[in-house]
Amino acid sequence: MSQMLALHRSYRYCTERFRGLKRSDRRETLRQFHKRFAHVPHLDHPRSFSEKINRFKLEADRPLYRELADKLAVRDFVHDRLGEEALIPLLASGDRLTRELYADLPYRFVMKATHGSAMNRLVFDRDECHFQTLRRESDRWLCRNFYYGSRERQYRRIRPRLVFEQLMLDANGQVPADYKVHCFQRNGQRHTVIQVDSNRFGEHTRDYFTADWERLPLAVKFPNTSSGAEPERPTRLSALIEAAWQLAEGFAYVRVDLYLIDEKIYFGEMTFTPGSGFERFQPIDFDHQWGSWFDLDHQLSLYSRRDLEAVRRAS
Repeated sequence: MSQMLALHRSYRYCTERFRGLKRSDRRETLRQFHKRFAHVPHLDHPRSFSEKINRFKLEADRPLYRELADKLAVRDFVHDRLGEEALIPLLASGDRLTRELYADLPYRFVMKATHGSAMNRLVFDRDECHFQTLRRESDRWLCRNFYYGSRERQYRRIRPRLVFEQLMLDANGQVPADYKVHCFQRNGQRHTVIQVDSNRFGEHTRDYFTADWERLPLAVKFPNTSSGAEPERPTRLSALIEAAWQLAEGFAYVRVDLYLIDEKIYFGEMTFTPGSGFERFQPIDFDHQWGSWFDLDHQLSLYSRRDLEAVRRAS
C-alpha cells in the first residue's frame, strides 16, 4: 500500500471518527430514525421490525456477525453449509487494486469491497473501464468505515479489502434477478418472504412474495412492478427457499440473497440489518407483522460460530 493511500485512509478514519464521537451510536440511531419515520423508536422495548433492526445494530459488533458481514470471510460459511458449487467463482482479492492484479483480471468481472454495502462495480468490458478509474473508486471505498454512516456495528472492525468475482449473467446476457429471502424463525415456526429486485441498474422495482409465490401488497423504498409484468415464479423456487434456510438455520432472522442462473443457485450475501432499519414499509402493518416474527432476544444470544452450531445441534 502506498504511503499516500495510507495517509489518506488515516485522515478519512480520523475525520469519520471525530464526527462519530460527536454523538453516541444510540443518539445517532435515534436521530436518523426520527428523521425517516417522524417518531422516536422504542429501542429498549422494540416491537416493529424497523425498531428491532435498529436495536440489533447497537449490539451487532460480535465475531459471528462480523464474519458473515465480511464479503470475503462469509464464503467459508457458505462453503460449509451449501458447498463450493453455490459460490460465485473468486478471481482475486487484495488490500488494493494494483496494476498486476488488474492485468490478471478477465474481460468481465465484479469488483466489491468487503466491509460495507453498496460498494461494488460491475465491469462488462475491461477495455472500456480504465485502471485509474477503478483504482480511484476502490480507494474511496477502502478509506471508508461503513459503520460510521449507519452505525451498523457489525461493519465496524471488518478489515477493508477488495474482492473480484466472475460477472454472472443470465441467458440473455443481463444481470440476473436478485432473490432476497427473508427468513424468520421463532418458537419453532418459520416465516419466509421473498423479495425480488429487478432492473437494479435501471428503473429499479421491488416486489414481495410468499413462499408459495403469492404477491404481497407491500412496497419498501422502490415501487412494485406494474400489474401484469410481475417477476415470474422461479423454476426452482423450492430449492431457492431450501438453500436460504440452510444458511439461515440457527438465526432468528437473516436475509439471504441468492441468484438463479442456468438453473443453478448462487450465493450473493447475508444481511442482518437490511436498509439499516431505515426503510419505510407501505403499509406499515407489515413492519409490525415482521416485528412479531423476529425473536430479537435469540438473535442477541448469538456471539460466535460456536453458539450458532450449538443452536443447530439442539434443534
